[in-house]
Amino acid sequence: MTKFQKQMLTIAAAGALTAVTALPAMAFENEFHGTFAVKTFLSNIDGNANGSALLTKEETKTNNYTEQRTRLQYVAKASDDLKLVTHFEMNTLWGNETSGGDIDTDGNNLVVKHAYLDFNLGKSVNVKAGQQAYKDTLKGLYVDADLPMAYVTTKLGAYTLGLGYSRFNDEDTLTLGGNSYKGDIAGDLYAIDNTYAFNKDTKVGLSYYLNRDDSGAAATDTERRISTLGLSGQTKLGIVNLSGFAAMQNGYSHLLGGLKTKTTYHGWAADVLATMKLGSGTARTGFLFTSGDNNDKVGSNHGWQTLSSNAKSSMINTYNESGMMLLVRNPSMGGTSTDNYLRKPITNIALLHMGYDASITEKLYANGNVGFAWLPSSDNLYGATGNTTQNGSDFLGTELNVEVGYKLYTNLTLKAQAAYVMLGGAYKDTAVGANDPANPFTMRLGAHYSF
Repeated sequence: MTKFQKQMLTIAAAGALTAVTALPAMAFENEFHGTFAVKTFLSNIDGNANGSALLTKEETKTNNYTEQRTRLQYVAKASDDLKLVTHFEMNTLWGNETSGGDIDTDGNNLVVKHAYLDFNLGKSVNVKAGQQAYKDTLKGLYVDADLPMAYVTTKLGAYTLGLGYSRFNDEDTLTLGGNSYKGDIAGDLYAIDNTYAFNKDTKVGLSYYLNRDDSGAAATDTERRISTLGLSGQTKLGIVNLSGFAAMQNGYSHLLGGLKTKTTYHGWAADVLATMKLGSGTARTGFLFTSGDNNDKVGSNHGWQTLSSNAKSSMINTYNESGMMLLVRNPSMGGTSTDNYLRKPITNIALLHMGYDASITEKLYANGNVGFAWLPSSDNLYGATGNTTQNGSDFLGTELNVEVGYKLYTNLTLKAQAAYVMLGGAYKDTAVGANDPANPFTMRLGAHYSF
């Protein structure tokens, strides 16, 4: 190295040191968080591709498998008013080559769950733009999913206004003319969430959601417009916490072209939930109703509709308040896959549920739940595209479940879960009833670590 090169290297090193010294005045705050969960299953519905549709003994063989989920979150915080939030996920099924669970454990299973900017405009406006989690004010019964979305929140005293837009489907499918362009056949969500807090215990909400969908399969031209209007609220009466909502839907889907078929939608849903401290734990009871459709009138559908797209199945809604593991979709009690439920999407169901969450010691807890489910439209057990044979009765079944957890360390909890559903007359005298329906069950052991 020449003398000149040494001098240049010294100058560069001094410049770098100066830059590093100056960093604290403009430094980012780097936050790392995450979770790791591993769970093993013994079930005739979990892990079964047919579990949520056909419940015959031929279709519900007992599965035993183990899966794990790793979630890593990195937040780059420039200031209190600006940050980038990223969330990555890795799901692995033990023994599965595609997910990296086979011998030598090599797999390409890293996905982006969230990636969005979170910034403030002044003191009362917040903006989140990018891939993010969104849950409606109807306890997730319309949509509870990760969406590419722009969501703006404005807070004015006790009043909060949320405005959201999501383009959740734009597959650029070939149209009749042989040409297409971005946005031509897309699925969009428009959301308006209004909430007003009377005090720390009482608030009300009024929300409006528009599902605008022009997507469709090749050589078709479809449009879908479904509006959802919902009123929600929560309050505290003595030792009892009450919450609930009521929502109605109106709209149509229109297949243009030769047939020019049109279907109108008139669905509705309602819920009430009560919780209270009882002894060392919390008791809760609730009732959920979502309308169904018997397909008895051509061109009219009275079933509750979730956010969805004609060209892509996006029917992702939840009802975590139920405490159910098998009757309705409840990701808080499931594993990496949350598809195998008797009602997914959650529509055409009346559900009465009761439960108790007991804190036995500082480290040991136990939760127990029971749920009774009926089908408002029992002619059509599998929703808008299924069986039209009259069922034995409207009663879907009874679920009993229990979860026991032990906090081994501050950040590590060991869990055991079990659930069993006694099927009702809704699964008798159907097209699959002659095959002797099997009662669904699941048993799970798992560990959950968070940091």
